[in-house]
Amino acid sequence: MSKPVDSVPADKPLSGKTALVTAAYTGIGRSIAKALGAQGARVVVHHPHFPEPAADVVEEITEAGGTALALAADIADRDEYDELVQVLLEECGGWHVLVNTAAVPESEPFPKLSSEAFDNAFAATVKGVFHGLQLALQHLADEGRIISVCDPADPGSAVHDATRGAVEQLGQAVTPDFVARRITVNTVSYGVGATDNAELETALAAMQPTEPSAVVAYLAGAAASTVNAQVIRLNAANGR
Repeated sequence: MSKPVDSVPADKPLSGKTALVTAAYTGIGRSIAKALGAQGARVVVHHPHFPEPAADVVEEITEAGGTALALAADIADRDEYDELVQVLLEECGGWHVLVNTAAVPESEPFPKLSSEAFDNAFAATVKGVFHGLQLALQHLADEGRIISVCDPADPGSAVHDATRGAVEQLGQAVTPDFVARRITVNTVSYGVGATDNAELETALAAMQPTEPSAVVAYLAGAAASTVNAQVIRLNAANGR
């Protein structure tokens, strides 16, 4: 359960919160899991049945003074994802933050890309986010946070770009379903563009982020309660 506001340490603004980070066993998900753990969140390190690298992330978080556990699921499979959430609720007593990071890079250039590879990309990325959003609507605590993170695509990664666009649009489209419970839904992506939230723009200008973990940590906290339905653009090479 969440701790009272006056008992949350200033340097641990996510203390008392449980954050599920999908694909937290590697890449962007790993760095986000560590950032949230450093801010006091209990981190659920999701992995698609790759226990060894997930255990390494849990060890890194706990050695730094945080709390974490690893849970496995194929998030494209609704039943597996639901089972993961049930275990999370039993182990942690509540669920406050969902960070979607799972994605599948393209292994072949577009002219040679198979229908199976196309389906796998959308299943791992868009379908996983879809399942997570539905489960969050059922189980995420009031005033929770949902943040989707879209990896930068390599040149020529047409299907990857298509999944990224779908995740961005899906997040904005479902925002009204969460408003009554004051749950925010935002996306961190790559490219150029400003948001329509002045408070957010001020915070981003101060951070000057070039990678998502700092932005996700900000969005997960109380300071971002008015930030909703935004697609936040980062430029991995040059900042915003």
